[in-house]
Amino acid sequence: MRTLTTPRPPVVAAPSPASPRRRRRPARTTAVWILVGPYTVFLAVFGLAPAGYALWTSFVDHGSFSGGRDWAAVFQDYRLGEAAAHVTTYLLLWLPILLLSVLSLAFTLHARPGRSTSALQLVYYLPGAVTGSAAALLWLFMVSPDSSPFSPLLKLMDVKSATEALSGGSVIAVLTVMGVAVHAGGWIVVLYGALNALPRDVLEAAQVDGASAWRTMWHIKLPMVRTYVAFVLISSFASGSQVFVEPTVLSTGAPGQISPTWSVNQLAYTYATQDGDFGKAAALSLAMLAVGVLAAWIVITRTRMYATDSSDSR
Repeated sequence: MRTLTTPRPPVVAAPSPASPRRRRRPARTTAVWILVGPYTVFLAVFGLAPAGYALWTSFVDHGSFSGGRDWAAVFQDYRLGEAAAHVTTYLLLWLPILLLSVLSLAFTLHARPGRSTSALQLVYYLPGAVTGSAAALLWLFMVSPDSSPFSPLLKLMDVKSATEALSGGSVIAVLTVMGVAVHAGGWIVVLYGALNALPRDVLEAAQVDGASAWRTMWHIKLPMVRTYVAFVLISSFASGSQVFVEPTVLSTGAPGQISPTWSVNQLAYTYATQDGDFGKAAALSLAMLAVGVLAAWIVITRTRMYATDSSDSR
């Protein structure tokens, strides 16, 4: 006897839902372009376009190709060597002191949090609120025995005027102190914010394992904020290599002590405004840009600034 069986309906596989990663990718791409798009426009309009125009100006003189004559004239100018030596000495003295000050104070604030932390951040940041020509003018009064709050110390050092205070090699020392006071506060606040964003479970695990504050700082905190430290170094090198306002303002209080072409940026300004030679000014500006880009590339590659973990790239 044949048994009747009810035929089963064919099994139709349900459409597999799109993976969360694929669903999130368009939204993530849109968000990235919303954030990066305005900066890209500003970079093209105020960065790449002026650089391209400067490159054209440095090789074209009155509508005709100059054959790099302006570049040769710039590198043969004896004032360039002196200006480059001044800026190099200033960077070698200022950058390490600035970086050590920022790191030590930021790590100290993070290691010893308390009610006074916010007040200390404000104290560190206040000198940075006075920048540019105002800061240079303020420090011009600081080195003038007649108006400086440190006049007893200046008189003890037998400094009778701002001209004597800014004579010889003391210009770089004054610029170094001024630069640290102006720039350190803002970077301390930035680095302290980065330290506060570190995962607490990692820091607590180090504390449970018996790691000292020094070892925690050196082997855990510093590697985790290396991106911020690299950014501080790149930005500080860029601003220090283009120093212009500070020596210009200080020279007004010490006539004859600071050359109008003391820095490389001042020399480029002299080419453009006093000599009327925009080709040489453009060539020197591009040379400064090349040095800054090279320094940034070295810092980025040495510190692995944009390196990500394998888990982040999945």
